[in-house]
Amino acid sequence: MTKRASFRSERGGVHVLLAALLAIIPAVLLWGVAWSWLLHAHTISKSKPLLDQAARAASMNVNKAEAALGRIVWDGQAGRDDFFRYLRLNFRLAPDMTPLAGSPLTAAPFVHRLEFVEHPSYPYLLTRSITVHEGGDKHTVRRVQVTIYGPSVLAIVELASPQLGGGREEPIVLSSVASVRFR
Repeated sequence: MTKRASFRSERGGVHVLLAALLAIIPAVLLWGVAWSWLLHAHTISKSKPLLDQAARAASMNVNKAEAALGRIVWDGQAGRDDFFRYLRLNFRLAPDMTPLAGSPLTAAPFVHRLEFVEHPSYPYLLTRSITVHEGGDKHTVRRVQVTIYGPSVLAIVELASPQLGGGREEPIVLSSVASVRFR
């Protein structure tokens, strides 16, 4: 049989077809995983700058009388108020923190920590542990490490990222550090 005749031969055609169909299944699964990762990365890249702005707004609230004496004392209540105000404005959230139309979020964000942190020496590697899905079968502890270079405000927020298929949402834990320095 010549080379040209072997191309016209129909023997083994079913095997080639089955092999092609079996190759499609992993390709579709890989596409689904890649798409979910893309959604996850997109949520992070859109949300991180918005969270950074809210943390910066919180860090701007220092006690002016103490600052005049050279001490940095964070005004916690005013800082929290500004943080949540900017968080609602940036993410287009209702006063009860539920997403409004046009919000990049699908569910209300959960603020795990908003705190003023300082250390006797800088730079300092600060570590916090955050629990997501507490008490359920998806109970997970996430460790957040940030480097602070002076007195700072730390915000750790959990956002829900939609997953492809099944209506599941993967929690994204984002941290933001805003230094309280007057330059």
